[in-house]
Amino acid sequence: MTATATAPATAAPTAAEPRILLAPVTVSPTKPLTPTHLKYLVSLDMLYRATSTFAEVTFLYDHTAYAGSHQVAGFWAYLDALAEDPAPGYERMSEEEIGELYAAYHRAGPPAPDAAASSAVTAAGTAAASAAAAAAPRQARRAGEMHPVSARLLDLWEEHYRLLGMFDPRLGRGGPEPAAEDEVLGLLAERDLCIDARELGAPVYLDATTAGLPLRTVSDPDGQPNYLLYLLRQLVPLLDGYDVVVLAHDVELRTDYRTVAHVLTALGAEVVRYEVPRVPLEGSVRSTRHGGWQGYTLGAFSGALVEEFGADVFRLGLRLYLVAGLGRTAPQSFSAEHMRRWMHRARRLLDRHGGGVPAAAELTAAGGYLAARAGRRRYADPYQVTGALVSRDPAVPVGGLLQVVMGHREEAGVPAGVGR
Repeated sequence: MTATATAPATAAPTAAEPRILLAPVTVSPTKPLTPTHLKYLVSLDMLYRATSTFAEVTFLYDHTAYAGSHQVAGFWAYLDALAEDPAPGYERMSEEEIGELYAAYHRAGPPAPDAAASSAVTAAGTAAASAAAAAAPRQARRAGEMHPVSARLLDLWEEHYRLLGMFDPRLGRGGPEPAAEDEVLGLLAERDLCIDARELGAPVYLDATTAGLPLRTVSDPDGQPNYLLYLLRQLVPLLDGYDVVVLAHDVELRTDYRTVAHVLTALGAEVVRYEVPRVPLEGSVRSTRHGGWQGYTLGAFSGALVEEFGADVFRLGLRLYLVAGLGRTAPQSFSAEHMRRWMHRARRLLDRHGGGVPAAAELTAAGGYLAARAGRRRYADPYQVTGALVSRDPAVPVGGLLQVVMGHREEAGVPAGVGR
């Protein structure tokens, strides 16, 4: 299992309040944080904070959770194969510079056979090279270490989390390991939820065909897992301790997460999913690996806005823009002009409702309001939260909602979330 953080509600949770495990796909530290990542992260932050007003919520999040998967290990191996120095100035690199390396890695494609033979850490070469590439990051992970390029990114992201007022600036680092791979695969095989064909030289598949979903590879014939196996190793041991599992992911991973939801449901869990769309840049939705994000990272646009509006307005304005402004489908491209408009809106909201120390009664009212609207989802929808904040409905407890969204509950004597 990985590191978790649990926030109490505005009052101590009662036996009737649901125990919710929020389990999003994590952003691996291999790339810069783009508007797509920021929309996802601030949505999760609001979902967690808002739901914690009426339920006991554990947020299972560790940016390094998939460190041994092919997606991450391949990038690390690519860098190691390029560099004579094991850490050639990574500690001084910006997010953008690391992002250029990540894009170059994907442009390079699978290495030639002779290159694979010359380096056991080459990511996409022969089976032996692939297995060796997997082994190194696994060993480093057990030792509590990671590639220096990812360590640098996590340091930069910690600064971003603090700037944005996110609830966990430590980024979930330092938790216990996931369950053993063979243990999880054995359980799934017993329940007819996976097909393990490694003895026949074939992959391991998740089997959700009874739900009309295709077989999904989780480990190749040589034992190299992908992120889904790491996800299941995190989740399966925890299921008995929660009433609801909320799986959060981007739209492009819908089929994968429908498969995971089927598997967890078959193991006895109640599962709901929360999807976040990718944000177009200049009219195009592209993965970070393809570039096109230059000038759109948090570091590229935050400085001037924080200087002009202040940190609190920036934090609220960015949340409102990315969630309410871009909406549930994000049809419009990220726009600096539109983001500035939401900064002005955020400033007006804080001027009217955000002054002084919040009263516990305001937070209690906000919790009741959010609980009444959670319904069958069992969690507070960030789109509804931001929509309520900018509505003209006099019944909306705007002051309490602002304090929940901004994370100021401790100022009213309500403890902040703690790790456990």
